Amino acid sequence: MNNGYLFAFITLASWTVSTFELAKLSRLEAPAAINKAALFLSTFLLAAVVCIADDLNPVQLITKPHTSNWIWLSISGIIGKSIGDYLSYNSLRILGARRRTMISTLTPGFAWLFGWLFLKESMSLVSITAMLLTISSLLLMLNSQSEREEVRNEKFGMPLQGLLLGIGAAALTGLAFILSKKTFAENDTNISEFHGTWIRIVTAFTALLLFDIGRNKHTPFIKPFLNMQKAGLLFTGVLFGAVIGLSFSLMAVTRLNTAVAFTVFALLPVSTMLVSILLFKKRVTPQSWLYSMLAVAGVMLLIWHNHLR
Repeated sequence: MNNGYLFAFITLASWTVSTFELAKLSRLEAPAAINKAALFLSTFLLAAVVCIADDLNPVQLITKPHTSNWIWLSISGIIGKSIGDYLSYNSLRILGARRRTMISTLTPGFAWLFGWLFLKESMSLVSITAMLLTISSLLLMLNSQSEREEVRNEKFGMPLQGLLLGIGAAALTGLAFILSKKTFAENDTNISEFHGTWIRIVTAFTALLLFDIGRNKHTPFIKPFLNMQKAGLLFTGVLFGAVIGLSFSLMAVTRLNTAVAFTVFALLPVSTMLVSILLFKKRVTPQSWLYSMLAVAGVMLLIWHNHLR
């Protein structure tokens, strides 16, 4: 089987761990501070990974990529990490891990749209049907009056606000990955996916710093995380999310059709639900189980259909 599928499921497992850690953190600290601190920490962690994995010295991190690599990956990083992650943290704060990840099922549709616009990718009727099955099943899980009431009772924001922030994050994430994939697909690229991820992270962090300088207002991102609990949640969330998860997701989308990779990623709501049940003893209704199984069936259909074509 194509290694892209393996990388996609490694991404799914990593993002599951990261989601729960960052969900806890998002209700202890402001999203803007989390976003900047996560990018700052990711810059150094990923730099170490790239230097070891690609046998580079720190100077080559900057000099080895071509100008075109820096341009496309920088745009991708600013769109997906500077802006997209900020929206995502706000949505996560309002909706919580399980509900927020349900909105990520919209990402394959955005990825497919942008892939069609920029990379001229195509999907068969069976693939489209499988994607729609997965996305619609997971969205139906979210359409519950009890879920909306629970969000209101948690008092971190209104359900509609969290939903709109999540949709914005999904759209920007889809566009950012397409821009990353364009770099590896069309340009004379001589860097690894891990190196590409580092470029996205460091330019996203730099963009936030310049934005703060421009508005003469600086968001503190070190002092709030001197607390051991917050520091532990941040480190684990960044390690599994921005370092392992983001790197393997880029490896997946460069080896698979973008929509296929993102449909696997869209199983994140199912994985978070399973963790909630097994580790946190949450109760799940039979209806939610049914929608979850339909979502899994859609992803399996998509994978095997594309594998056998």
